Amino acid sequence: MINEYKRVFGYSLDFYLKKVAMLAFFAIPFVIAVIIALLVSNQTYLASGAPFLRTESLSELSITDIIVAVAAYVIIMFIISSTIVNINIIVRSRRTLTDTTTEMINAMKSHAIRIFYISTLAVLIMFIIQLVTYDLPFRTWIYPILMLVFFFFISFSFPAVVIDNASTGSALEYSVRFALSKPLMVIAWMLTGVILLLVVMIIAYLLFPSPYWQYLVMLLNSIIILPFLLVLQTQMYMEKYPLAR
Repeated sequence: MINEYKRVFGYSLDFYLKKVAMLAFFAIPFVIAVIIALLVSNQTYLASGAPFLRTESLSELSITDIIVAVAAYVIIMFIISSTIVNINIIVRSRRTLTDTTTEMINAMKSHAIRIFYISTLAVLIMFIIQLVTYDLPFRTWIYPILMLVFFFFISFSFPAVVIDNASTGSALEYSVRFALSKPLMVIAWMLTGVILLLVVMIIAYLLFPSPYWQYLVMLLNSIIILPFLLVLQTQMYMEKYPLAR
């Protein structure tokens, strides 16, 4: 597994460095999504650029707050979904040595909608888990463990949509199968993201005062870390096809 991870990481890093300008350009919508989330974050908290409602704030929301939160969520998730599709298309074209065809471009809209559905389903399940674990005595560690397991199984549904042209349900199924067949690769991908984010946070914290270092982390997370993790994720997923290696 170590050799396979090194090879895929090498592919990803080489691809990222060669396409860094293009990937940064396509990642600009991530920054826009973060800005939108910040503007409506009074009753939410932020995670990877997306807003998630605080369970404790439900009773404080007015009709206007709900409408604004829902509208912001839809806009943000469609922006993020489209960006994920674009980056996956770029990786797929380079890895398979094919040009981006008109058919692939026309499929981007349907891919983005499916990823939006998956993201929305994930948020709803997160919300349910929050409610179920709300009064549990060990919620502070039960909830993170449940979320970690949940994302372990669904994280690779995004490349499944683009690479395999999978439907929403099939993409989730493919992601679960991938996680079960290559659990160490999924764990390695998740650890890579944690390590990269920690490195950026430490550097930003040492160089800038609060709250500027937090804004820098969000910016770098949007245009550097997330695009690279998407590249790495897609490269890992395509390893199941011998001809794409």
